[in-house]
Amino acid sequence: MKKELTYFAKALESPERTFLIILGKAKVADEIQLINNMLDKVNDMIIGDRMDFTFLKVLNNKKIETSLFDEEGAKVIKDLIAKEKNGVKIT
Repeated sequence: MKKELTYFAKALESPERTFLIILGKAKVADEIQLINNMLDKVNDMIIGDRMDFTFLKVLNNKKIETSLFDEEGAKVIKDLIAKEKNGVKIT
């Protein structure tokens, strides 16, 4: 465990470029702080799992039928996208 934590600390403090992070969870609201923190560190961010339905509906007005939509998280998605820093690409 200590070895893993040391590795991740190094990767976050001085990552080799290109640095990609893949996030997936059910609710955007649960990941807002992590997304904000990682925007300063990564080149690319991929949003997956069930969070992507909320992003698709908010950003592209996609019909998501009965898929999970996170009302609370939807309120901050446009702000997160506006905060893309250092050329970070969020997909």
